[in-house]
Parts: sequence; structure tokens; C-alpha cells
Amino acid sequence: MTRSTQKDFFGKQSKAYGGVLLKTRKGRSLSRPLSTNSTMHLVMRSSKAKGKWSFKSRANEIKIRGLVAKFSLKNGIKVLSLANVGNHLHFHIKLSNRYTYNRFIRGLTASIAMAVTGASRWNPLKKKASDKFWDYRPFTRIIESYKYFLILRDYIQINNLEGIGVRRLEARFILEKINLLSGQDTS
Repeated sequence: MTRSTQKDFFGKQSKAYGGVLLKTRKGRSLSRPLSTNSTMHLVMRSSKAKGKWSFKSRANEIKIRGLVAKFSLKNGIKVLSLANVGNHLHFHIKLSNRYTYNRFIRGLTASIAMAVTGASRWNPLKKKASDKFWDYRPFTRIIESYKYFLILRDYIQINNLEGIGVRRLEARFILEKINLLSGQDTS
């Protein structure tokens, strides 16, 4: 005699949403998963962020850090780490309330785009639909296990090193040496 198992009513929902995932039907069919118990990885990418619009230019980097601090404080979101790579930003965030995410992301993306491009409500920059500043909607992934927490921590550190001009392979080597010397497990 076999024992019947209870079916999961909601099924397994993906922990990632946004970015290039929205190009597929499966990626668009579900809502964005948000968690107040776990931390989240957030990525915002813009292919227009080059030259004077680069996130790494000194003036833009200062503006972005200020805007992130302002909107995270206003919406009760903890920014655990931030990596500015020049054309995209990686965040490790913790939500205090799932309803504040929308206000945070709308305010932050709009203000970064306006601060970097110099556009305003009275001086709009957008001329046609293909001139959007952000490539896709922000990508988010819920980090539920300690293993993925460590992977994200290392990934953001590698992106920080890439942001200052270190090649990816060298950045991974440097990070591995740092983890080895500090006694932290990298696997």
C-alpha cells in the first residue's frame, strides 16, 4: 500500500524575475517574487551608460550612491552591498516590507536616469520608444540559502573589482586568495 502525497497547490515558483527572463512567455506569466525573510539580488542594466553617462564617472558615481542612500532610507530597504560596474548596478538588498519595493525601484530608476542624463520633467530626453535608458526591467532573485548568499557576496565583490578595471579572471583569482587567507570557505 502506497501513501499518497499532498499536491502543492501553488506549485514551485521561480525565485528570479526580470531582465532577459521577460523575453520568454514563462518569464512573463508569473509575478515578481518578493521576500521579507530572505535577502535579494537586484540588477539594473543600461547599455546607454557609456562615456559621460557611465555610472563609473566620478560625478555619476557620487550621485548614484546618494540616490541609493536616499531611496533606501525613505522606503526602509537595507542595501547590504552595491557594485557599480559602469553600465549596470548590482545590489544585495533586504526588504522590510514587500509593498515598499515598487516605490523604491520606481523612484531609484527614474532618479538615476535623470541624474545621469540631465533630463527632467520639463526637459525630457526621450524622443522615441527605442531611446529608453534602461535595457530591461530590474532583475531580482531571492537568496534563500547560505550557499547562494556566499555566491552572491563573491559575485558582487568580483563586480566591484571589475568596476575599477580588473579583468574578471584576475578578480576571481584575487577574491579566491582573499578568501583563502581569511579562512572563508569559497564552495
